[in-house]
Amino acid sequence: MDYVRASSVEEALQAAQAPGAAFVAGGTNLVPDILFGRRSAAVAVDISRLRELRFIEEREGRIRIGALTTVTDLLESALIRREAPPLCASAFEFAGPLVRNRATIGGNLLDASPAADLAPPLLAQDGEAELRSAQGGRRVPLQDFFLGYRKTAIRPGELLCAVSLRPLGPSGRSAYEKLQLRRAMAISVVSAAVALWMEGETCREAGIGMGAVAPVPCRSAAAEAALRGRPVGEAEIGAAAAAAREEARPIDDVRASAQYRKRMCEVLVRRLLRRAAGLPER
Repeated sequence: MDYVRASSVEEALQAAQAPGAAFVAGGTNLVPDILFGRRSAAVAVDISRLRELRFIEEREGRIRIGALTTVTDLLESALIRREAPPLCASAFEFAGPLVRNRATIGGNLLDASPAADLAPPLLAQDGEAELRSAQGGRRVPLQDFFLGYRKTAIRPGELLCAVSLRPLGPSGRSAYEKLQLRRAMAISVVSAAVALWMEGETCREAGIGMGAVAPVPCRSAAAEAALRGRPVGEAEIGAAAAAAREEARPIDDVRASAQYRKRMCEVLVRRLLRRAAGLPER
């Protein structure tokens, strides 16, 4: 395998034109995949030193996060804690401290695991991927970014430069939870994030992101529709939770059965909506 350490985004994009090139930053996904034969790479393009891809900022009404921002960076950001609490909560549940110091938000999304920890909170807050290649740039909503198991909409030679999300703002309410078989270093059994943008007692807009309940991290459009334009009461929460369960398409694996995941999808969405709405939990 050849190795290129890029000193700029432009240099990285040029190096990526080589056949079999792969970008590497933290390496917490790529390195194990190569070691276990799940993936091969003829050229490793190291982008880990590109400071221009490591940032958290507020711009044009959205929160932008550079692709090389680490999970620890998310935890330490006052802006993320204030405007994206579910993302902060998912970062806290992410692996352990050593992995959080290396793992990047870009790597977690590009791995496209159905159980990607950071995906549901980003989906719930209208996440969008910012992609760039030698031919130019484009933006893709995260709900369209994940195409299948470990497959994304990224094209050969493209680099995920940043991801942006909609801030909660003063009227926003949110919640996140991850079910796992142990308290640390565990892959999600089911995870969910909810974000509500309120106008008085009425839900003006809703986002519900789910993990490990389908071939890709996903939003529940039907659950969101059950809340939009309505007060968030018991009936609306029950309808949204049932809709989320119906949309889920989980599998059986070593962590849980599909039946259990489908049931817990409903339980989690109901629990998180009650929490976000300030209702007592049951």
